[in-house]
Amino acid sequence: MSIDADRIIAIRTDKIVYRDGNTVLKVFDPSYSTADIFNEALNQARIEETGFPVPKIMEILKLDGKWAIRREYAEGTTLQRLMQEKPAERERLLDLFTDVQRDIFALKAKQLNRQKHKLAQRIARAPIPEEQRELLLENLFTLPDGSATLHGDFIPSNLVLLPQGGYSVLDWTHVTEGNEHEDVARTYLQLLRQFNEGMAERYLALYLSKSGARRADVVAWMALATVALLVLCRPSERGFYLNKLNQYMP
Repeated sequence: MSIDADRIIAIRTDKIVYRDGNTVLKVFDPSYSTADIFNEALNQARIEETGFPVPKIMEILKLDGKWAIRREYAEGTTLQRLMQEKPAERERLLDLFTDVQRDIFALKAKQLNRQKHKLAQRIARAPIPEEQRELLLENLFTLPDGSATLHGDFIPSNLVLLPQGGYSVLDWTHVTEGNEHEDVARTYLQLLRQFNEGMAERYLALYLSKSGARRADVVAWMALATVALLVLCRPSERGFYLNKLNQYMP
């Protein structure tokens, strides 16, 4: 399958995302689990049913023998791009970003995967010593459960501001139900890696102020959030997450 370079939105080791008219196609490598592909579409459909602003799933199809998911194209500008182009507005944009994440936490989606089950799977797959694995599993099952809807990859590039007003949230691959503090820890770590410590700390301060949570509530989940990101990250990011894991190990 030939795809013009100017239509490509993102390239990963096991998938390619590109625009096709008013839709977006995510095409998966043949090695990608078929069950995971259908589960990703199902996850997003469950969020759609809540009425939350997300691009609608249109179909699951095969292209040249590869599974693909087609969804609506969200015409607009990502928050990440706006933050880069308008640094003077970062405070306002970060405030909006935090409010949207809290709106996601409040969603009542049906039959989502449980957070702790997914985290246990990530820990089992992580490239870490067995002693660390055992400590992380012990830590996981001592932390409190929750009933929040967790995006799992809530970063500025997944929040699109629409030209007519409003927004759309992309990429619900990792959505689960559980304790929101782990999702906040993931966002903090990704802002730290993608931007800087000042951005990550300002985000966390905004979340704590709006939610009434304590910093210790989020820090308690940092090691588990780190190992989840370690499993999902690109090879070039592995060193960053391994260092953070050693820093936050319980």
